[in-house]
Amino acid sequence: MTRFVTRLRALGALLLLAAAFALPQAHAALAPWTALRGKSVLFVTGGAHSPQPNDDALVRRHLRKLGFLVRTVDASAPESAAAGASLIVLSSTADAHALGRKYADSTVPLFTWNTYDYPNLGLTGPVLHRDFEVIDPIQHYPDSFAVLYAYGANLTSQISRAVGLRPQLFGTLYLEPETAGWGRPGPGGTVIADFMGLQSHAAVFTYERDASLANGRPAPARRAGFYLGSDDFHLLTAAYGPAAKDPNMRRWAIGVKLFDTALRWAASPPPPPPAYDPAALESAIRRISHGQKVLFVERVNAGEGRRSDEHIVAHLRRLGFTVTIADQSAPETRARGQDLVILSGTCSKWKLANRYANVPVPVISLEGLMSDTLHFTGYDRYVDYGEHGELRESDDPPEDYLNIVGAWSPMAAGLKPGLVKFENNPGVLKWARPLPDATVIATVPNEPRECAIFGYPKGALMAGGFIAPASRALLPLDNPTFDDLTPQGKALFDAVLLWSIGG
Repeated sequence: MTRFVTRLRALGALLLLAAAFALPQAHAALAPWTALRGKSVLFVTGGAHSPQPNDDALVRRHLRKLGFLVRTVDASAPESAAAGASLIVLSSTADAHALGRKYADSTVPLFTWNTYDYPNLGLTGPVLHRDFEVIDPIQHYPDSFAVLYAYGANLTSQISRAVGLRPQLFGTLYLEPETAGWGRPGPGGTVIADFMGLQSHAAVFTYERDASLANGRPAPARRAGFYLGSDDFHLLTAAYGPAAKDPNMRRWAIGVKLFDTALRWAASPPPPPPAYDPAALESAIRRISHGQKVLFVERVNAGEGRRSDEHIVAHLRRLGFTVTIADQSAPETRARGQDLVILSGTCSKWKLANRYANVPVPVISLEGLMSDTLHFTGYDRYVDYGEHGELRESDDPPEDYLNIVGAWSPMAAGLKPGLVKFENNPGVLKWARPLPDATVIATVPNEPRECAIFGYPKGALMAGGFIAPASRALLPLDNPTFDDLTPQGKALFDAVLLWSIGG
């Protein structure tokens, strides 16, 4: 009987693993409000005798109206006060110095507008005015006008979709300059909205559980930062009366809706963590590859990299795909009827030109230097995109490791946060700096802004205002790299492949 139970449990674990790979969703669904009612919230404030005017009482009343059971403590309360809570909410009235790292390692999800506490929690770096800042109308009068409004930086996150965010201005505080905070999250974070169109000035941002924080540590639970000032909750915008019937006004005045949705996201259960199992990953691809057509675009008869291209094509066919090879100079019409386009690292940017940027099928680029023409990033080489180890073209040495910052995503193949050996030997490694709608999986070691693996889902906002007609992904494989991939590197290749065709 014991043996039977053990085998049954093992079978159940395998089925769960297969399901996770077969349905490569990047996010778990937002929990309905009905499922959150009755959940316990620990509300940390400056206490009843806080010297500054504040809206803590209004926030507490609002949380209760949403259905939460709220318990209020001040910054001096021990971390154990969060035991049994479903969510920690940190007000900016709580003294950041007194809070310190108190809730940084808590496995309870956290929602905060305490900007000065961002570095303690690992949400941003530690340098004021560079990594985080609080704008108030007394000390920063002109800037306080600029942050009356924010931009939709992300269109495809759960929060963005639920709010109906658009890549345009929306009102945050009510018609008058007031206090607002911004932070610069690390590459594992997701910027939902930003001030002045600068993703480094994030008004609302999140970290999924296991995403790498700005300090490199994995987030122990969901984290969300919000721009609110201590006494500004009553100024959050919303459309009422006749204005509520105008769709443009509803999209403009969304301060309250953004607050509630970010709070709801933080309190919702995160997706189950993927497990590292290359065999299960291959099996998941085989289950959906039947009938799928891949166009592999390469430099036909290339010198360096020709054998590696042959092996990539053989790998795709072994997985069950029907693969057609096209030369880099072939017309873009070759993508018609295909289910996926893969651009080889052997392609010349100048020969490929602007091809395949607009095709309505998923695209994986193995060449990072085409990131600008594909709308992955801006146009400034060595700033928006570049390479490590390229002879005479890079100041940086060859690299064989990647830093996993998006371990929560199926694209990370179940690899843990931190360094992973990508190639057996140091080689050329391309990178780019995508917009906030991209999910960043890996960065170059010691270069957190140089992103090596990332993906834009369909409908994402890309560089230059371009909207992704299908998924787009960067996976940096220089000419001979595929043949030098470690088992972890090959698993990342397959995970990005699965995400592209199944996500």
